[in-house]
Amino acid sequence: MQPRHGQQRPAPILPILFALMALATTAAQAQTPEDAGQVRFTGPLVSSAPPLPKGLLNIEPYLINTQTVAHYDTDGHRRDIDRAADDWQIAVPIQYGATDRLTLGITLNAAYAQGLRSERHLATGDTRLSASWLLAHGTGRHQPKLTISARQNVSTGQHDRLELQRVPGPTGSGTDSTTLALDSQAYFLARSNLRGRAGIAWRLPGADAGLHGQSSYGTHAGFKGNAELGDGMVANVGAEYSINSHWVLASDVVYEYEDTTRVRGQDELGAVDVTLPSSWRLSVAPAAEYHWSDNAGVIFGALVSLDGRNSAAIVSPQVAVNLVF
Repeated sequence: MQPRHGQQRPAPILPILFALMALATTAAQAQTPEDAGQVRFTGPLVSSAPPLPKGLLNIEPYLINTQTVAHYDTDGHRRDIDRAADDWQIAVPIQYGATDRLTLGITLNAAYAQGLRSERHLATGDTRLSASWLLAHGTGRHQPKLTISARQNVSTGQHDRLELQRVPGPTGSGTDSTTLALDSQAYFLARSNLRGRAGIAWRLPGADAGLHGQSSYGTHAGFKGNAELGDGMVANVGAEYSINSHWVLASDVVYEYEDTTRVRGQDELGAVDVTLPSSWRLSVAPAAEYHWSDNAGVIFGALVSLDGRNSAAIVSPQVAVNLVF
C-alpha cells in the first residue's frame, strides 16, 4: 500500500490511557500510613527484569493490539497510510529461578489477525528461549543489579508462503537468531519507591531465513532463496514510581535499530539480489500498574512511536497480568 501525505488519524486509546494514569495518581490521596510503607512493582512494559530468586516462577501473559498508523520513509518523513493495520498478539513470558543468579525462560507468541475474507484466525508466532545471569548485586539503599542474558529466537511463526496462509501477514522472522543483552536496575528516593532500569540488547549478525514465495522480506509468489540479516539493537531506559501499595506509574523510552538485510534467490524473471535498507525507530511506553498483592498485579499502557526511518509508525496498547508463584 502506497504512503501518502496527510494528518495522522487520532488514536482513541491514548486519551483513555492518560485518564487511567490520572486515576492512578488520584488514588494516592486515599493511601493509609500502612500503604505508604509498602512498595510493589510489576515492571515497565519493555525493560527487562533481573533474575528471580531460586525456586520462584513468574508468568506474565500480554495482550497486545498493534495499530500501524503511518510509515517513516527513507528520509525520516512521516507519511500516513490509506488503511491502518490492526493486529492482535498474545505473548506469554514464563521465567523460573533455577538458582539465585540464573533464571531460565521461554516466551510463547501467537497472532490473532485478519484473513483474506475479513475473518480472524489464530496463528503461532516465534518462540524465544532465554537464560539470564546476575553478574553483580550491590548492597545499600540503591540495591543495584547488573544482568547479562542470552536469548535464542526459534522460528515457529510464519514468514514465507504467505499467499497460501489463512493469515496473509507474517507472524515470525524465519530465523533462529541469537541476542545478547546487558541490563541494570537500581532504587532511588527515601522510600526506594522509584525504580530505574536500563538495558541494551544486540542481535548477532548473519541470521539466515529460507524464503519461498511471498514473504515478510518483500518477495513474491514464485520466489525461492534466502534473506541474510545484519545485526540489530534495542536500547531502553525505564522508570517506575510507586504512589502507594497498589498504584505505580511507569514509562519506557525505547530505541530500535535494524541493519541492512540482503535478499538473494530466483523468481520467474531471473536472479534476485536486493539489499533492504537499515531502519530505526524511537518510541515511548507510558503505563500504569495496579497490585492486588505482593505476588499479583496488572500493567496497562501503550507503546507509541515518536520518530524513525524506514519503519512503521505504531500505536500499540497492551495489558499484562504479572503472577509470581
